[in-house]
Amino acid sequence: MQTGLKTIDNLVQRFGISVGEGHDAFQQVLKLSGGDSRAMTMKLPFCFYQIIANLPVSRRLSLHQFYLPHRKARLASFLIDEKGRIVEQVYYQRDSKYVQACKKLQGLVQQSYLKDWAAAA
Repeated sequence: MQTGLKTIDNLVQRFGISVGEGHDAFQQVLKLSGGDSRAMTMKLPFCFYQIIANLPVSRRLSLHQFYLPHRKARLASFLIDEKGRIVEQVYYQRDSKYVQACKKLQGLVQQSYLKDWAAAA
């Protein structure tokens, strides 16, 4: 379909790309504000902690995490600002096929958030 890996394509087709807060087997979306203490209880990459901790309290971010349910593993995480732009991303799978799929997934996420932001404006 789009990412180059059938398992990820099937998950995208089945669950879609969510921009609202919530979770399912494939993804989790959480809205955070600057300095949000919940970030410390989550197993996030250090670069995510730094961005969240140094952000003013008035600013908001979306934490979008993707999982591989069949492997019980994380696939990728994205930190997205209020305007729908990806501020930081981490790919957890090191295999080149998965990295390429994550890059394509990142494009889908970016499109979804930009459409949502444009619709809200």
